Amino acid sequence: MNFDDCKLLTRIPDVSDLQNLEKLSFEWCESLTVVHDSVGFMTKLKTLSVEGCSKLTSFPPLHLTSLERLELSYCSSLENFPEILGNMKNIKRLELINLPIKELPNLFQNLTGLKNLLVNCDFVRLSSIFMTPELSDFRVYNCKGWEWEKPEETQEQMGSIVSSKLDDFMALSCNLNDDFLSTGFTQLAHVSYLWLQESDITFLPECIKEFYNLHALDVSDCKLLQEIRGVPPKLKHFKAKNCTSLTSSGSSVLLIQVLSCF
Repeated sequence: MNFDDCKLLTRIPDVSDLQNLEKLSFEWCESLTVVHDSVGFMTKLKTLSVEGCSKLTSFPPLHLTSLERLELSYCSSLENFPEILGNMKNIKRLELINLPIKELPNLFQNLTGLKNLLVNCDFVRLSSIFMTPELSDFRVYNCKGWEWEKPEETQEQMGSIVSSKLDDFMALSCNLNDDFLSTGFTQLAHVSYLWLQESDITFLPECIKEFYNLHALDVSDCKLLQEIRGVPPKLKHFKAKNCTSLTSSGSSVLLIQVLSCF
């Protein structure tokens, strides 16, 4: 069922009688403000696309066990990501682009099959992302704020999940600072690829020596970076282009010896 570009559509009505529906799309419906709760409980739905609905401020909870594709990007008034009720294991990749939401709900971890996540939003807290058990590739761009804050009761569980799966972590132009390094940085200790371009960090901490799987590290355009205190033992590629505050004394002789820049 396709309602794309219906400029005058203001609401999606009760669709509970359409339980055999596999695709529901209402992209770029610029007047849409209400989506009926029944949309979140369609057991055979495989595609749900809401992209570009600029007046939509909220979305009902989702319990869509067959869903494979979810599109919410460019909903410029959507401040809250929908609650994920129950196991939704069939979504492997998710892109969240140009959304004003501040954080993802704790139940985001119910996307148990999610492997690739691309985020370009105004997130302030990203704690729930790392509780998705299969996440291996996480990329975030232009985040205006960042906190590693997480509920104390989930701290131990979260740490074990992050260490087991996350392999590629990219944060580009995300206002990362030294607080990022002192609070949650060790959660990334098992990644193979770490990209921290255009951040406000002033040093790389000594604990990075314990990033035993890290093969590539890019801190390009980190103009405040002054000091590198440790070298991961398996690091093959290092890039620090335009790190204007980094001097030869700030980067160790060992670093120069073991790295091949790319």
